[in-house]
Amino acid sequence: MQDRVQAARFARIIGSLDSDLSVLERFCEAGKQMLRAHGAAITVYYDSLERHTVSYTSDLARRIEEAQEVAGEGPGFEAARTNKMVFADFSAPSGTPWMALEDCMAAFSFGGTVLALPIDAAGARLGVLVAHTLSASDTFDDAAAGYLSSALGPVLLDYIGPTALEAELTEDWSSRAVVHQATGMLIFDLRISADDALTLLRAHAYATGSTLLEVAAHVVRGDLSLDDFSMEGD
Repeated sequence: MQDRVQAARFARIIGSLDSDLSVLERFCEAGKQMLRAHGAAITVYYDSLERHTVSYTSDLARRIEEAQEVAGEGPGFEAARTNKMVFADFSAPSGTPWMALEDCMAAFSFGGTVLALPIDAAGARLGVLVAHTLSASDTFDDAAAGYLSSALGPVLLDYIGPTALEAELTEDWSSRAVVHQATGMLIFDLRISADDALTLLRAHAYATGSTLLEVAAHVVRGDLSLDDFSMEGD
């Protein structure tokens, strides 16, 4: 009964949104509203070179995903790894298990809560919906979270299909191609694995307060030394 209530609510929200928005944008916004969150983002292929944030409802939602990508850790990664919902309170005095992520998020003074929901589709782990609120006193809608975690993946595939999803992912692929190119350059020049190359890019982004894309662009342009990671002009 509860799932039917949540399904009707989800459909009602989807139907109320601007039809000019893409399907993924509407799903992301609907997820935010269902959870009574202040923002949300959907990221696919979470812990791989194909990782891509396909939709976000606010600049803060985007920055939270960028911070997790740079840190290489966080509730989104945990949800992708365990296939379970992960809750995190970034205002707690005891902190979170992710010190590097806390450092990255301190740059924009985030002190709210985060809920990460794994998205499965057709037996494959597709990605993660990461929602946030702005203070520790805010709570997420538990019933909606349970529904979205189990239903969002099949709904995505049912509404847009694999071909349309691929089109969504490749629409802004040029930016991700820079990360692929930089990783390939590091693999070739330093004779290291793809995982190690990505870790080096993340490490430099973390150390310099940059995004992964910014660091990758420096590598591709040649103004970031590949042997000692010193920036020209430093």
